[in-house]
Amino acid sequence: MTTYAIPPITQPFEIEINLPGSKSIALRQLAMSALTEEPTVLAGVPECDDADAMIEALQVLGVSVEATNDTLRLTGPMDFEADVRINARMSGASTRLLLGLAALRSGSTTIDGHESLRARTNTPMLDVLVQHGCEVSAPDSGGLPTTIRGPITINDHIEIDGSISSQYITGLLCALPQLKQRTEIKITGELVSRPYIDITLNEMRRRGVTAGWLSEDTLYVEPESYVGGHHVVEGDATAATYFAGLATLHRSKVRLNNLGEASCQGDYAFMDIMRDLGAEVEKSKGSTIIKGPERLSPLGELDMTKMPDAALTLIAMSPILPGTTRITGLSSLHHKECDRLECPAKELREMGISSNVTEDTFSMHTQDLSNITAHELTTYHDHRMAMAFSLLGSQTGLLTIDDERVVDKTYPNYWQDYAKAADA
Repeated sequence: MTTYAIPPITQPFEIEINLPGSKSIALRQLAMSALTEEPTVLAGVPECDDADAMIEALQVLGVSVEATNDTLRLTGPMDFEADVRINARMSGASTRLLLGLAALRSGSTTIDGHESLRARTNTPMLDVLVQHGCEVSAPDSGGLPTTIRGPITINDHIEIDGSISSQYITGLLCALPQLKQRTEIKITGELVSRPYIDITLNEMRRRGVTAGWLSEDTLYVEPESYVGGHHVVEGDATAATYFAGLATLHRSKVRLNNLGEASCQGDYAFMDIMRDLGAEVEKSKGSTIIKGPERLSPLGELDMTKMPDAALTLIAMSPILPGTTRITGLSSLHHKECDRLECPAKELREMGISSNVTEDTFSMHTQDLSNITAHELTTYHDHRMAMAFSLLGSQTGLLTIDDERVVDKTYPNYWQDYAKAADA
């Protein structure tokens, strides 16, 4: 691994950024393409490890994938009978989508991945598959490697715990239209990351499937076939948080060229948080402009239940924000690529920055940046640790990332785009 010293941003900048395509949307579109009788052409699929892992998995499943300079042409449907083995690398979202596809297959599907992915549980989803006729072999932890043999059989409804991750529900939602019967999903426990389910429903509707909410805790899916055609993946809203944050902190201006007010991504609401900090935010159909304030306003307390991936960006900004910042609704952060509550708190302590962390909250008083010590950040193989903490590094010039290429998981060009701000 090669380390990377984050260059400080020493003066205001004005830049434009073409964000990578939304990983969340791209992975859902790829999974649905495996169940489509007619070809699908996708534009805007990000060039990153997670997308590559999903594409390779679909090829193992028998889907034809042809790449041009800016599109992917996928021809399905997948093979439902062959015994296959899939490497999901480090992609938790791909894993949960692939578990849904595996449940439809009469052949066995073995899914494995990086050690960090092996440690992440899939128990809520695996329990549903077992209850509905699938043979499942997995470690007691519910992690990988996992082997599934279906097909799943459902009368008309299923129940699943939504308190750990919405990805399990997304994996089921994407697969259920294949069953050719109306199905209801009852979500038990306190649902986390609901906006990601809304992304799934929106993408399913774009592909010709009727699905939605019956109530606050119940979804339905109609027995309809996905359609092919041409679909564009918009810019990634979580990636946008880093540049929105940099512009806000440095009295600067950034234009995000491929993400606008029509987005269904929950993390797009991070722009409103930047507005609360004093930034000017201009939203249009296809783009967003953020202009940082002369003086930051205090945030106080806010709930990030609906924006868990963006929460880490705010955690990394907290030492710079005026007053006391208290972030709630963070319980799901314990189950990400790393523990995104305990790990950032540990790294901050090693920089000389104290915070208060509970099971689902993070709070911190504004810090004297002159007291922060130089530090090599341990990313724990988590791309978002590197990108989020670049905001703190941009202020101090004292932060080095332990693995420059950890960002390849979702944003391989992140450091080049960051340099546009640092070199302005």
